[in-house]
Amino acid sequence: MRAPSIAIPFAFFLLLAGLVAATAAGAGTLELKPGRERAVIAIAALNAGTEVTDFLVPYGILNQADAQVMAVAPTREPVALWPASSIRPDADFAAFDAAHPEGADIVIVPAMIEANDADVIAWLRAQAEKSALMVSICEGASVLATAGLLDGKRATGHFYEHGARTKAFPDVTWERNIRYVEDDGVISSSGVSASLPVSLMLAERLAGRERAAKIAAAYGVADYGPAHDSEAFNIGMREMATALKNMAFGWPRAHYLIEMRDGVDEIDMAFPLDFAARTWRGSSATIAAKAEVTTRHGLTIIADETNDAPRGARLVRMPGAAAQTTGDAAVTLASSATLREDFLAFIGDDLGAGTAHFVATQLEYPRP
Repeated sequence: MRAPSIAIPFAFFLLLAGLVAATAAGAGTLELKPGRERAVIAIAALNAGTEVTDFLVPYGILNQADAQVMAVAPTREPVALWPASSIRPDADFAAFDAAHPEGADIVIVPAMIEANDADVIAWLRAQAEKSALMVSICEGASVLATAGLLDGKRATGHFYEHGARTKAFPDVTWERNIRYVEDDGVISSSGVSASLPVSLMLAERLAGRERAAKIAAAYGVADYGPAHDSEAFNIGMREMATALKNMAFGWPRAHYLIEMRDGVDEIDMAFPLDFAARTWRGSSATIAAKAEVTTRHGLTIIADETNDAPRGARLVRMPGAAAQTTGDAAVTLASSATLREDFLAFIGDDLGAGTAHFVATQLEYPRP
């Protein structure tokens, strides 16, 4: 999302019941390309900058749904994840196309630092022409809209960008108060945290309801249906006051280091990185005992820091991990099922309840 105009820009642009039956995705199964027994899923990324949660959550969820999931980008250079760290893509667009000339079954489109990158736009159009199911996460909707793939369709995206999207893409019917919308071969989802429910809905289509429910339970997701109240989220005076206070008077700055190890869960690492950076009082980064680690499902993460945590940094330990680096953890996140609420509670204790609320609002994350 973009920050209010009175504040410093937030890195790039992010920082119902009556509608559900007509617009919601979720029913049915996914029809694969002829001859395939497993879905081929491409999660697109822009090397220059791709939103971390938008990218890592579908990667982690769909790898548990009997699918072949690949991280793809215009080039094989590392993909910078916003707000921190980077990954090595599994393939560039050319290599993916050579391996799968018939195209992907599903293409996931996260928010990117530029919505109009020519290489990304051309590749997405080509995949759509090959009948891939196109799925946007958060402001990945603006990428799809720039490609012309939402024209004449219903769609949704991050609450804060609703007005800007409506002006920029008047041929799209932009909906609010819904987690995800499907229309004619395209699924779009709302703010950053919608990456969880929309990925679980796709997992159900791929692997069945029982498997999807098991995955959901592991991450503490009670319901992954489309119901959502975007009207509950607002950047108003309370939120702007928190942002201004944290930018102007938030000293010393808080630096959160998310501890990585081989086998780290992609979803577990995504939310702390995202939450910590959105305090507007500090930053987040990854730290590991070596320069590169391999995640639970085989993604290569390039650590921001290695070995010793800088003095004053707040070390965040992941579920199921023994100490990987030197230094005491400021917080140990014990369970994937409670990780998001536990870390928001830690931010509240560390920087105040107003900051925890501000973080959750930016991610359009509904709290109990």
